[in-house]
Amino acid sequence: MSNSYISEQTLKPMVSVVIATLGGSTLPDTIEGLNRGTVVPAEILVCIPELEASTIAPLIFDNVRIVVTDVRGQVAQRAVGFHQAQYGFVMQLDDDMSVESRCIEHLLDVLMQSPDCAVAPALINIATNESVYKKPDSGELVGHIYYWLMNGSRGYREGEIERSGSPVGVDTARQGKAQYLVEWLAGGCVLHRKENLVLENFYPFHGKAFCEDIFHSFLLQQRKIRLIVVSQARCGLDLVLPTDSDLVDFWREIRGDFRARRYFMKLSARRPERMYIFYFLRICRYIYKRVTNYSKVHLSVSI
Repeated sequence: MSNSYISEQTLKPMVSVVIATLGGSTLPDTIEGLNRGTVVPAEILVCIPELEASTIAPLIFDNVRIVVTDVRGQVAQRAVGFHQAQYGFVMQLDDDMSVESRCIEHLLDVLMQSPDCAVAPALINIATNESVYKKPDSGELVGHIYYWLMNGSRGYREGEIERSGSPVGVDTARQGKAQYLVEWLAGGCVLHRKENLVLENFYPFHGKAFCEDIFHSFLLQQRKIRLIVVSQARCGLDLVLPTDSDLVDFWREIRGDFRARRYFMKLSARRPERMYIFYFLRICRYIYKRVTNYSKVHLSVSI
C-alpha cells in the first residue's frame, strides 16, 4: 500500500474525516469522540460556509483543519472536503454523531480486505441503546399491510430501498450477522477508499439535502461499489422523529423530502404511486400524533 494508506511510523491506516457542517453545537463533542478512538484520524476537515465560519467555536485539535467553502449545502460542502482529503481512507461524518471508540477500526478491518466497498456502522439511538432502525411494533396485520403498500410482495426488507422510494435500515440485533450487504447506506457515517469517492456535487436542489444518502448510494452502486453495514462498528445519535416537529417545520420537511424523493424515483426508474401513498400515510400519522398529544395535555389540565 502507498503512504496515503499506511503510516510508516505507526503502521496504522491513515484516515481523513470530512465533516460538512454549519457549526452546530455538537461539533466539538463529535471531534473529541473521533480523537478518543483506537484509530485517530490523521486529519479532520471541517467544511463550513464562509458566513458560519466566522462564528464557529474554536476547535483546538492538532488534526483539525477548517475548510471554508464558497458553496452551501451538505453534499456540496462534503465534495469540497473530498477533493482536499489527503489520505487513502476517507470517512464522511455528520457533525452530531457519537462515534464509538472502535468504530473506525472495525470499518477499516472490512474495507482493507474489500477494495470495491463502502462501509458504514450500525446506527444506535443514544436514548435507548437500540438500533435507530428497530422495526416498529405496529401489530403483525397492520405491519404486513403497510409494507405491502410500500414494497409489494417483498414486504419488509432490511437494507433495501422500497418500491415507494423509502429506505429501510438494518437493525443488526435482529439477525446478528457480522456484515450486511445493502442497497443503501445512511450518510451520517460512511468510510470509503479515496479512489471510490463521488467527487461531484450530485444533489440537484438548493437548501437542506433531503434523501442525499439514497442518491449517493445509487451513484456508488452504478460504479460497482458494494455497500456494507458492519455490525461491530457502532455510531450513536439522538433520534428526532418527524412527528415531534411543529406544523411549520413538518410541512417544510415534507415538501423538501417529497421534491428530492420524486427526483430519485425518476432517476432510478421507479413508479411513483407507492411514493404518494407513503406521504399520505406520513401526513396522517403526524396529524394523529398531534391530535393525540393535544388531547392528552388538555385532559391532564382539566383533571
